[in-house]
Amino acid sequence: MPTPTEAQRHKLNRDPIRDPHIVLLEFQEDGQTSVHRAAINTEDVTWQGEVYYRASIEIQLPRTGGDETRASMTASNVDRLLSRALDSATQRINVRMILIDYAAPDMPIIDTKNLLVIPSATGTAMEITADLGPRASLLEPVPFKKTTKQEFPGIWLV
Repeated sequence: MPTPTEAQRHKLNRDPIRDPHIVLLEFQEDGQTSVHRAAINTEDVTWQGEVYYRASIEIQLPRTGGDETRASMTASNVDRLLSRALDSATQRINVRMILIDYAAPDMPIIDTKNLLVIPSATGTAMEITADLGPRASLLEPVPFKKTTKQEFPGIWLV
């Protein structure tokens, strides 16, 4: 994930923000080539040759706490595009979130690089609500294996 420069951080913290920031989202099911793209904007956005279609989506950033960090997303389901994609998915859905500065869109400020997934989602005729969590969870159980030279040769120096 790119680290924002000092100038980008200064621009983000300025109040009021002169140039709008746009959040771009990509949804892709594991093993599939098709990517659904959305822009949290009032009009379509072209970024790096790909069209991100305007969408009514709200992202709630996670709160700090002792549990696993997860953001939540609420999207309009009026066109049924996202609900059809979720219903037909048989594998995990990866999410890439990109924050760009509209005045200088070539360099993303934040790019999660498909490191988010949708572990759970619910929907109605009007909206879809989904959790956005990390791809690798620290709360998943790890299968037990004995630490032997045959199973873990890299930890034995002798």
